[in-house]
Amino acid sequence: MKIAEVFLNQKNKRIDHAYDYRIPQQLESVLKVGMRVVVLFGNGNRRVEGFVVFIKEATDYSGRIKEIIENIDSQPVLNKEQIELCLWMKTSYCSLFYEALSYFTMSVKISQEIHYYFRKDNLELDLKEHWFIEHYFNGKNVALTLNKVKLEDRATLNGLIEKKVVDTEKSWKTLIVSSEDNNSAATLYQLTEIGREAITLDKKIGKNQRMLLDYLLLKDMSAGELKMLSTQFEKSLNPLIKKNYVRQYLPKLPSQTADYLSVIQKSEQTVVLTEKEQFYFKQCLKSIRKRTGVFFHVFDGASKYRLFFKAIEDQLKLGKSSVIIFPEVNMTFQRMEMFYKYFGDRVGVFHGRLTPKQRADLYSKVKDGAVQVVIGVRSALFLPFKNLGLIIIDDEHDASHITISTPKFHITDIAKKTSEIMGAAYILADTIPRIATWYQIQKKEMDSIQIGEPQIQRNTIQIVDMQKEMHQGNMGILSRELLKQMRDSLNHNRINVLFINNKGYANSVFCRNCGHLEKCPNCGVSLKYFNHDQALHCHYCGYKKPVPRQCSACGSDKIRHMGFGIEQLEEYIRKAFPGKRVEIVQGNMNRTEIKRINKALSHGEIDILIGTQVIVKHFNLVNVGVAAAVLIDRDLNQGNYQAAEIVYQTYRLFFEKAMDAQTIGLIQTHEPDNETIYSIKNESYQEFYRGEIRYRELMKYPPVVNMISFGVFQPHDKDAENDAFRLYVALKSELKQIGQSFEIYKPVRIGVVKGGNITYQIVLKLSEPNVFQNLMPKIIKLGIIEGLKSKVSIQINL
Repeated sequence: MKIAEVFLNQKNKRIDHAYDYRIPQQLESVLKVGMRVVVLFGNGNRRVEGFVVFIKEATDYSGRIKEIIENIDSQPVLNKEQIELCLWMKTSYCSLFYEALSYFTMSVKISQEIHYYFRKDNLELDLKEHWFIEHYFNGKNVALTLNKVKLEDRATLNGLIEKKVVDTEKSWKTLIVSSEDNNSAATLYQLTEIGREAITLDKKIGKNQRMLLDYLLLKDMSAGELKMLSTQFEKSLNPLIKKNYVRQYLPKLPSQTADYLSVIQKSEQTVVLTEKEQFYFKQCLKSIRKRTGVFFHVFDGASKYRLFFKAIEDQLKLGKSSVIIFPEVNMTFQRMEMFYKYFGDRVGVFHGRLTPKQRADLYSKVKDGAVQVVIGVRSALFLPFKNLGLIIIDDEHDASHITISTPKFHITDIAKKTSEIMGAAYILADTIPRIATWYQIQKKEMDSIQIGEPQIQRNTIQIVDMQKEMHQGNMGILSRELLKQMRDSLNHNRINVLFINNKGYANSVFCRNCGHLEKCPNCGVSLKYFNHDQALHCHYCGYKKPVPRQCSACGSDKIRHMGFGIEQLEEYIRKAFPGKRVEIVQGNMNRTEIKRINKALSHGEIDILIGTQVIVKHFNLVNVGVAAAVLIDRDLNQGNYQAAEIVYQTYRLFFEKAMDAQTIGLIQTHEPDNETIYSIKNESYQEFYRGEIRYRELMKYPPVVNMISFGVFQPHDKDAENDAFRLYVALKSELKQIGQSFEIYKPVRIGVVKGGNITYQIVLKLSEPNVFQNLMPKIIKLGIIEGLKSKVSIQINL
């Protein structure tokens, strides 16, 4: 007798553990670890989806063991290492098993269908119910699906289910494409000989069509790959197919045969490094061979990519796969071109624009080893790589590397654990390191290589004291110095770029006389103003005070709210510079809009560009006369311990991108002596890091300690508050019994979050992460979280 350990797809943390199920004889040769199955659960024997994590010969359970009903998958969807990683994520982030599993199975999702069966007649049925039985079942015990029932008849169906005249039964099916199945191969697009000639001869080809032809010169491509170039590529491609410039075909698979690989390897180019890059690469190889992490401190982007390619090439020679994770899907054509140039058909692109079929196809190719180099966003790391050798995370500080759904994590933490489990090396790369990463480097837990030499700006960034401006009668948004420089720039036909990063703005109050801003005496963060009680709050420890009538520093009564919106700035600019061409960029912009604005910038059709951090991510800034941070203070004073780090990264990147030898850089602030602002002005990361790590050591913030934030949320304020205090009391009680040092703060109302939920936050600080991992199983076992009316979210060091 064989026993399978099965996790169930359910929402209760208290019962979220593996259950023993007997494998029936007919499934013993079929069922494997890593498959999804159907089992019966509970007293009512509900049909539930489950996932097999282990198979053994016997069980310690003394009761009756239920049998597995059927297997959903025909082959494992996770390998042994992935299951280990999934279980680690469940434990480390206190998530449900299936919440962690969802990251691994997004390419092989299951569709659940409910079938309805007519079981027995009932004399108590009314005329409408009798009609339903006759009309839909026709007196037969056939399976009925919901999509066949008209909307107006569904209430009758529910009534029949309640009377047990109709039974329901769930079934599951999965889409998984095997690369051994010729019928499932994705259509490829190939440049014809006529098309190759047309690139130079046909002058009527449009810009987008020419870009597609240039793209197909590199290699034959699928629809999923062409989507990286344009989401509406079909509009440009279809006319090319009609002209016979491009043909479509189904490839002959498997593509991973030795003959096939030898052909594509001959067509690939070898990565050639400069003498300096060869020196960097020798240092990198030492870390890769030790299977430890290495950080590329990047000052030369071209060298960084060549080193990436060389490291990948080295892994391919060893028969190993690589994954390269970028913050966003919007990668440039040139970057994609280089990957195909060096690695040809062994490259796969994994992103959110793929259809389920395309995603499943890539999943199978990665699993079978046909695709050995995957480019994508953070979800690409969860593909079933065959012999993973290298993980690369580019622009590591970017917030897009942090997940939104539960469990919430930074992809670097998953990469490190993946490296440990699978024996893969990892490279982190960035111009401006995260504090957590540099802290590890300083503690010799990770190697670091400087790529290139830092380029100091020709012009010094000026700091403009807005307190002086107000004292001298200027109560406007922009200082007189900035207005003067903008006029001078416009006279020389140069662009003015105004940076106002209002995303995530936290309301603060400050003294307009001296610039003093109220901060928490316990946590050192700015106090946030809340309308619901018109008071200032610290959302970490719960410290609260009324809005002062007089400044505690200078005694002035000029206490005001800080900040203004991007719309107010636009209105001000249009009045100050009538007739000038003003463009606003903010929020989620589509590629068409980005392309239009970049074109206008390159043609000199914009005089003043106002925007948030999308300026840094998406726009090519040339001929900039003035680059100004309009009001840096509100980003510095968000009431978040990471505020200074985010400000330094964001504003340094802005000035680096916007400034050339002639550009004037300005920072407007009410805190001209702020250390972070001076570090931006001096372009000194080391100066910033020393000050910031001192602050975090003093106030006990990550990465010096581990900080866990519990969010307790629901629509009703009082219920959310009561539940938060119940959880706080339980946590504190259990922590005292564990006996290790800790700090836990009472629940703090942090406001209304997306969806209209009132959220209370509990902050816990621990020296050792294993204390949290020992604590949460006890809390769950006691039924504390299960007994709350509210939902609970958990974030660790974020």
